[in-house]
Amino acid sequence: MAHQMDLDTIAAYWNGRAVEFDSEHDTEDLALWSQTLEQAIGLNGDGAVLDVGTGTGFLALLLSKLGYAASGVDIAADMLAQGAEKAKCFGLQVDFQEAACERLPYADETFDAVVNCRVMWTLTAPEEAVREWKRVLKPGGKVISFMRMMDMTGGDFYGGIDLPLTVGTREAYCEVYDAAGLKRITVTELPEAMSSQEPHWTMFVGMKP
Repeated sequence: MAHQMDLDTIAAYWNGRAVEFDSEHDTEDLALWSQTLEQAIGLNGDGAVLDVGTGTGFLALLLSKLGYAASGVDIAADMLAQGAEKAKCFGLQVDFQEAACERLPYADETFDAVVNCRVMWTLTAPEEAVREWKRVLKPGGKVISFMRMMDMTGGDFYGGIDLPLTVGTREAYCEVYDAAGLKRITVTELPEAMSSQEPHWTMFVGMKP
């Protein structure tokens, strides 16, 4: 019950950010993002990819443009509505569903990759979430996380809910991946040109055995 209350509080926070969210984050080089996503996934658009914590659909829409069967989940219905409207405007196909990152509405071994962008610091139970992402991956599939390595403890985002990775280091993210059973974990510092914001992006990749 307490966990569900935490999720409800987090959903309310992001629903309140939905309208202005894209204007606050319009700093990315989409061509470089598309190139980076394709290189990391490595399937030339032939596969199914899930974007967890999709928000307004930033990664999910890029994945659809690349030719992947794209799905996106988020706990904030208002954020998803923004993503669905953008998909409609761009003529893209994305399966958006309202769900928590730790409770995915998909069968085992559904996806070739699971991606996320600035999600892991927001998780109340990051190891549990990554285990769930691993569950829906096919063998050999990848979890790909994009993070700005920054200290997020300065803001009381969710009314004091404990978020283990608000001061997550690269080592801490890798430890979560390892504890969840992912293998061949790599950490890549991405080009500064991908975004006009600082700090710049770091990519974490782990593979399901």
